[in-house]
Amino acid sequence: MRKVAIFTEGQGEQIFVRELLFLVIGYEALSFECLQLRKDNLHQVPYTYSNPSATVHYLIVDVGNDVRVMSAILERQESLISKGYDVIIGLRDMYSDAYRRRSSSKIDDSVTNSFISKHNETIQGMSNPDKIFIFFAIMELESWLLSMYRLLERFNPTLNCEHIERELGFDLSKINPETKFFHPAKHLANILLLAGKTYKKSKDQMESILSNMIREDIDDALEEGRRSKSFALFLSKIRSVS
Repeated sequence: MRKVAIFTEGQGEQIFVRELLFLVIGYEALSFECLQLRKDNLHQVPYTYSNPSATVHYLIVDVGNDVRVMSAILERQESLISKGYDVIIGLRDMYSDAYRRRSSSKIDDSVTNSFISKHNETIQGMSNPDKIFIFFAIMELESWLLSMYRLLERFNPTLNCEHIERELGFDLSKINPETKFFHPAKHLANILLLAGKTYKKSKDQMESILSNMIREDIDDALEEGRRSKSFALFLSKIRSVS
């Protein structure tokens, strides 16, 4: 059985990865364990999915901070590989304090590429660089969710594209959130307010939203002309290691 470790910057990303795996790999082929890393201590969090017939096992670790993704991998790479993990993946947002210090209000491709290059250079300095990969949600995980625009309507029927455009001035079925929104979480919060809901990023809220994700949402995020390139890269790696 193949073993893959994924380090996410937060709880929302961890839940997203968990639900994505079910859609892409399937219940019958995978198993996983979800952990939370806080102050160098690992804690079990909901939930573990055991499957004796699994062909691939995932360890999904929420490290709780965007800058901790790489350091958590660096600190644990050798131990994980010694335990049979042959792929280690990091997933974090591009939007961060460090990014805003270099570009305070807009997406800047040169800054984006600089961050990606710097992280890849760090990987090359690790003991097993061929087994370690870093991916960024550009600019945040929320841009991936916004690209799955029909997911929002299934979460709450009032959040259809027509209503969102009428109230907020953009049509999610036509734009590319990855290139349009510098701070996608703010726009998702504004959308949820249309249904009288506050975006808290809580476990229950993320699970409530993401439990509505279906395979067609992946197609929406990859649709030509409004394609989320950062999601496509992450998804391609998930598929290739499974």
